[in-house]
Amino acid sequence: MEILAIFDESYSGAPGDAVWIVDSVSNRNWFAMAQSRLDENSAIFSWERYSSLESALCYMIWGIHDHFPDWQRILVVGWPPDRSLPIEMQEEGRWERRPDGLVLYRA
Repeated sequence: MEILAIFDESYSGAPGDAVWIVDSVSNRNWFAMAQSRLDENSAIFSWERYSSLESALCYMIWGIHDHFPDWQRILVVGWPPDRSLPIEMQEEGRWERRPDGLVLYRA
């Protein structure tokens, strides 16, 4: 199963099998159009309530873990290249940095 954690506020790419996507007007529209093709545990993620982007990443990944316990890989799309990986996330698996974000592989 391909799981996407999307931090791009204007995401226009193809949906994976499951998606957690940050809340924005553009992303709500994208989600509504893609929802019939997504796993029922896909969600729009309200990130404004977190103290930082790094904190939002932690809670998004932990939420994905709860809803998809058999995950093998999570693609984090739209993670800014100048942002560090939160310390809390370093033990979650093996991370790979890519031009469009990050990939978390189950260890």
